[in-house]
Amino acid sequence: MRVVLVNEGTYPYVTGGVSTWCDQLVRGLSDVEWDLVAIVGTEPDRPAMELPGNVRSLTAVPVWGPARPARGRPDRAAARLCRGMLGDTAADLVVFGEGLRELAAIATERRFLRAAGRHPLAGAPLGDILLDAWARARFEGLALPRLTLRDADDAAVLLEHALRPLAAALPSDADLVHANANGLSSMVALAAKWRLGVPFMMTEHGVYLRERYLSAGTQSAGVKTALLRFHRALARLAYWEADLITPVSGFNSRWAVRHGADPAKIHVIGNGVDPARFAPLTAEPPAPVISWVGRIDPLKDLETLIRALALVRASVPDARLHLAGPVPAGNEEYAATCRSLAADLGVADAVTWAGPCTSSRDAFAAGRVAALSSISEGMPYTVLEAMMCGRPTVSTDVGGVAEAVGDAGAVVPPRDPRAFAEACVSLLTSPGLRAETGRRGRERALAEHTLDRCLSAYRDRYRALTSDSPAPVLVPA
Repeated sequence: MRVVLVNEGTYPYVTGGVSTWCDQLVRGLSDVEWDLVAIVGTEPDRPAMELPGNVRSLTAVPVWGPARPARGRPDRAAARLCRGMLGDTAADLVVFGEGLRELAAIATERRFLRAAGRHPLAGAPLGDILLDAWARARFEGLALPRLTLRDADDAAVLLEHALRPLAAALPSDADLVHANANGLSSMVALAAKWRLGVPFMMTEHGVYLRERYLSAGTQSAGVKTALLRFHRALARLAYWEADLITPVSGFNSRWAVRHGADPAKIHVIGNGVDPARFAPLTAEPPAPVISWVGRIDPLKDLETLIRALALVRASVPDARLHLAGPVPAGNEEYAATCRSLAADLGVADAVTWAGPCTSSRDAFAAGRVAALSSISEGMPYTVLEAMMCGRPTVSTDVGGVAEAVGDAGAVVPPRDPRAFAEACVSLLTSPGLRAETGRRGRERALAEHTLDRCLSAYRDRYRALTSDSPAPVLVPA
């Protein structure tokens, strides 16, 4: 079986998180031949992870960099795309899909693919087209903010780059295209389905569209609205077109249904971890330490965790926070904000910034309690790994966290430092409660979240989907 795995900004150029899931899938399903497509910002130097022998190819698809004009001007397709993405109805989604499909046909022409750096909207006056569609939509009663000429030009640049993955060249002998998010990677799968009739499977970890809404951004209201409308339309189209949707949690599946997915196409497959790599931790550190593992990112909401630490120390004066994880490029300002907050709250000396760690188990060993304070998640590995290690967890109720934890850990509302602190104090001040919670967490992880269970589910879905593959439907070049 030959599977194309498509991701955005993760495997194999970034480690942790969704990259962990990708690496587990590729290595664990050793009978599958993999072609990896990685959507990246700019052309990367080399992978951060060693690829196994069953990987046939790795294609990086940069969305930034210079572009040469394509032959012709795809104005009609761009107009459909813009009109359709601004609307709210099923008819608008059809129009958006027609525009995207026409752009995919342009992007996958053989002469187009041979021209490195070209993309399907190069040459189209997209700013003017977007401005016209915007004015028409407002005239028809859609509640859109004012879009200036500069806004339209700025949004056009971002949309042009976002659409470049449509030109990704895939192997013609693929049996299946598996997108690991409903974002730009879904465009690659859509283009393959339209051109080659290859089945399209989608797995969502964090909900891509929801995270776009949660992102503060620095754009004007007009630019941000244009981008959100594009991503909303793309997500709805991909939910509709996907042959199989395998969200990692029931939360994600409910989101997909609300945005147009057919429930009959949905099969939840939770993440899994290897018990052999996360053996129980039998000892605790001498100090009351709360450990956290992840990337330093606004979605992880470390500000709530730092505020919670200040409240915890009112009851447990020697409590500390151990933060293990990298600061991704572009998040330096957020990391500085978190350090400044710790200083303002008088807890800077109680926070250890440990940097990247090779094993989350080592980070959990540094604490008595494992914490997750995110405002958006799918089914986070750090919680599952902590449970498998027998460490009690305190997590925010986002995504599939409550489903994963069940009654084997504390789950509190997001962005609520006091509730988070109270849960931590309960565990830090009660050795018996910590031991019992950790024991239940490991039992639950062994029963429901092992790697073997996860891989078997994906293997079964692959086989079922490829055995029912439709005949190719070629898009004329």
